[in-house]
Amino acid sequence: MTFSAALTVLTDSLIALTLIYCIVLERRIRAFRKQEQSFRSLISDVSESTRMAQGAVSSLRQLLTEFSTLKANAPKVTSADRLKPEGRTEREIGPQRFGDTENSIATLAARIAALRSQ
Repeated sequence: MTFSAALTVLTDSLIALTLIYCIVLERRIRAFRKQEQSFRSLISDVSESTRMAQGAVSSLRQLLTEFSTLKANAPKVTSADRLKPEGRTEREIGPQRFGDTENSIATLAARIAALRSQ
């Protein structure tokens, strides 16, 4: 085998290896792009959930502020009123412990509405 024939075989082998490597890289890039789309979707979902959570937190803070203001302005119940069944207020009749969050929020909103109507 001559030097030029060996050089031709070597360059052909390098070209073949380069083509195989390009095919492997192209498959990896395609897989990365598929993952990129799923990550973008995930980021979008997390962002939307964060916005919704921030809105819920601000609503709860506003509700708590209104409740605190109305509770401070509500008439105080004396211990004598607590002993009389006819003197019981809605606050005393309500649940004594909090259940799940939705029921607690609904109960809190109902109490605020009742205090506003007084």
